[in-house]
This record gives sequence, structure tokens and C-alpha cells, in this order.
Amino acid sequence: MIMASIPLPTPESTIAVGIAVASMLAISVGIGVYFFRRSKNFDEWMVGHGDIGPVVTGLALTATWLSGWAIYGNAGLGYTYGWSGSWLIGTANLMGLSLCVVLGYRMRRYAALGARTVPEVVRIRFNSRLLQALAGLTMMILLIVYSVGQYKAMASVWRLTTGTDWLWSLALTAVLCGVYLALGGYAGTQFSLALQGGIFMVVGWIFGIASIFWAGGPAKIAEAISASSFVRPGGASTPVSLSGYTAPISPAFPGYDWIGVTASLFMFLFMATGFPHNIARFLGLRKTTKKEYTLLMIIVALNCVTPLMVGAMGFAARAVWGSDLMTLAPVYGDAAATLVSMALGGPVGGAIFSMAVFAAAISTLAGMVMIMATNVTRDLINNVVPKASPRLLLLTSRLLIIPFLAIPLWWTYTSPPPVLSEFMSGSAVAQAGIFFFVVAVSMYWKRATKFGAIATIIYGMGVALLHPSVYGKFFPPFNHWGVWALALIFGCGAIYLGVSLLTKPVPEEQLSKIFSKQDQ
Repeated sequence: MIMASIPLPTPESTIAVGIAVASMLAISVGIGVYFFRRSKNFDEWMVGHGDIGPVVTGLALTATWLSGWAIYGNAGLGYTYGWSGSWLIGTANLMGLSLCVVLGYRMRRYAALGARTVPEVVRIRFNSRLLQALAGLTMMILLIVYSVGQYKAMASVWRLTTGTDWLWSLALTAVLCGVYLALGGYAGTQFSLALQGGIFMVVGWIFGIASIFWAGGPAKIAEAISASSFVRPGGASTPVSLSGYTAPISPAFPGYDWIGVTASLFMFLFMATGFPHNIARFLGLRKTTKKEYTLLMIIVALNCVTPLMVGAMGFAARAVWGSDLMTLAPVYGDAAATLVSMALGGPVGGAIFSMAVFAAAISTLAGMVMIMATNVTRDLINNVVPKASPRLLLLTSRLLIIPFLAIPLWWTYTSPPPVLSEFMSGSAVAQAGIFFFVVAVSMYWKRATKFGAIATIIYGMGVALLHPSVYGKFFPPFNHWGVWALALIFGCGAIYLGVSLLTKPVPEEQLSKIFSKQDQ
């Protein structure tokens, strides 16, 4: 094993990280101010002017998709679980996000019909305000859970590089995120996301490749991991080897066996389109040519490899430092990527990687908070009171940013998840199972009904409560992550299909406004 000391925060690293993160966020806020001046009404604040191009859309999509899970948590997975963690690192990223681009492009049609949020797409598709409200409420619950991971990523990297108190780093992140969200709205967020997506794509590739050489090359890394065993957060060793692609650590771990591995693959396939903060990236996209569409797909393909590069940083850290990082509470193995970047490039390396982590995490957090705020104003308040003042709705949306930033912040401060990406996969499965069918498939399948969609949401949220870490541990076989995930995803599909075929579809005259002649 190659021996190297674990980097510690220094005054130099604090200054460098502060400058890098502040610069990135200052530019993001500047973008927000610019689009704040361009937003003349509530509709423009929510979806812009419908003129956003493929490059910005592609980078923004990958920014909301990759998040703190990919640019930070994936290294923690590789470090903590070895090869068995690779399935959650995202071996199916390209497959899932490519499907999202294909299906998500139709969101433009619904934007032209007046949709300003993802639940409004559902309302227009099924002509049901009840379904719109139910979809909006479900999204809020699941996105709050997913937001916790973004906070842990940002707070962890800040603490490791600067030594700053956990709460202060969380609070600073929330304030900065809230400022540019309140100012810029959808368009400001979309362009900020594009900037941030470009940053962590470049940084992730550079540090991922460099970390492999730093650890002595692929052979050295493979040898070290094959000789390693699982160590629980806190430092307790186990006899479970990390040499295989599955590790029987606990039925609640996705890489426990091939059932869990299969479930994780389907999760990645469906969740890219099932994530409302992903599919919403297409609401402001303008009509593109074939060349522009190809360019969008190339951007997606390049950034889909970024999670694997970051995962390599975790493998490299395990080869160099063994299990030492598992004693660094409350960050544990999630510290791998930040510490590797500091070991590779000193204060400057730590600063550059910190900027990428903040770019990834804050981009996803901003996209989700934007959706949650408009879920309340557009999908609940305006749904019940259609004549509500647009100015009041805009002001309410901006004010709601505060609680939707504060709730996951408090959760992260009081109960940070030990392994970030493993925690976030629970919300990801629920979003994938529910919204892949209710939103994405419904835009293409004419026979889908509102009762099928409602039943799918109710079933999905019910089974979500049977997660192995919630109530599933009391109801075998739902204590097995793979069984739970497959039951949720494919159960949603079966409920959606079965109930839709048994109930009355939307009238043909209504469907003719949504589906083109080519869809008939």
C-alpha cells in the first residue's frame, strides 16, 4: 500500500477555497441579477422566454442530474464499498440520461400549451387539477429528502478544506443559493446550471484521471481493494471482502447481491426521466435542429462519464489511505474526493475541486428548490385559486425558497447521512418509479388515464415508506433493498398500466390538442 498523510486544512487552503467558491457563486448570482431584470412577469420567472439553446440545456440537464451524489458522493461509494459500490456510482448513467433527452424533448409541446411546472404538464395531459396537486405534493416530499445530500456534499467539502464549523458552512450555502434563485428564476437558474455543469465536467475528468496515476495505476488500486474489507462508519472492521461486485454487508445495501445490482441498474435507467428537476430543464428549450440535438447528446455523453471519474478518486483513496477515513465523523468515506484533490494539488487543487462540488450540489439544490416553491404557488395555490394575482404568486414563490432551503438544511445538520449516495438512492428509486410513468410515459401513451396516474402515485409513496431504513426492516422481504426497489419501480409500472386499461381515457378531442397526427 502506498502511504501518504491525510491532508489537513490550512490558512492557505481556506483562502484558496473561499476565493474559488465565492467566484463561482458570484458569477451565478450575477447571472441571476441579469435574468431578474429580464423577467417581466410570473410566467417568465418560471420558464424564461422559451429560447434556451441545446448547449445550455445539455449542461444544465447534466448539472441537475449529477448533483452532489455524482461529483462528491460517488468517491465515497468507491472508497467505502470497493467494487460493490460501483453500481451506485452510475454504470447506467449514459443510458438513463439519453432516454431523458429523448422523452424530455416533448416537454416543449406542453410549455406551448401553458405548462410552467412538471405537475402542470400532468394536469394538461389528464385534464385533472386533483392530479396536478397530488403530483406537486409528492414531488415536494421526495425532493426535500434528495436535498439533504446536496447539503452534506457542500458542508463536508467546506469543513474538510477550511475547518469551518458544520452549521456555518451549511447556512452560508443556503443563503447564497437562495439569493440567485430568488433573483433569476428559471432562466437564471438554467444558465447558472450550465456554467456549473461545465465546471464539474472538466474538473471531474482531470482529477479522476490524475488520481489513478497518483495511487500507482489501475493494477495497484485493484490489488489494494481486493485485499480490503468493509469498515463501518466509525471505524468498526468486518470480515466482508470488497473484492467482488457484490458485498453481502446487509440486505439494505444495493450491492448486497445481484437482485440489488439489477434494481440499481433500473433505477438509473428510469430516474433520469423520473426526476422532475431534470425533466423541467426542457420547459424553456427552443426548437432545435438535428445538428443541435446531436450537440446536446454529445454534451450529455461527455458529462455522463464524470461520475465514473469521481468514483475512481474513491478507489484511489482506498488504495492509498486504507480505511483511515472511516473514522472522520460525520463525513466518513465521503471525504475521499476532497482529500484526494488536496493531496494532488495542495490548496489550489482543493479549491478547484471544492468549486466543482459546490457547482454540482448547489445546481441540483437550486433546481429542486425552484420546483418545490412553484409546486406550492402554481400547483396548489393557483390551482385552487386560478385568479390569484401573478405578482402575489411571484412574491410567494420567492418567499417559499426560504423554508425549502431551511428544512433539508436542519435535517443535514442534525442527522447527516453516513454514506451520502446510498442515502440519496432511496429518494431516487421513488422518483424513478412514480414519475417515469406518470410524466414521461404519459406524454407518449394516449391510453393512460388520470386514475392510472393517481393510483401509481399512491402506490409508489406507500411502498416508499417500506424502504429498508424506514418500515421495510419490519416487513421482510422489504428489508432487502433490491426487492424493495424492484417492487416499487415495476409495481408502479404495473399499477399504471393495469388501472389505465380498466378506466376511461381522456376524450379524443382533448388528446388531439396534445398529440400530433404522427402520434395518432
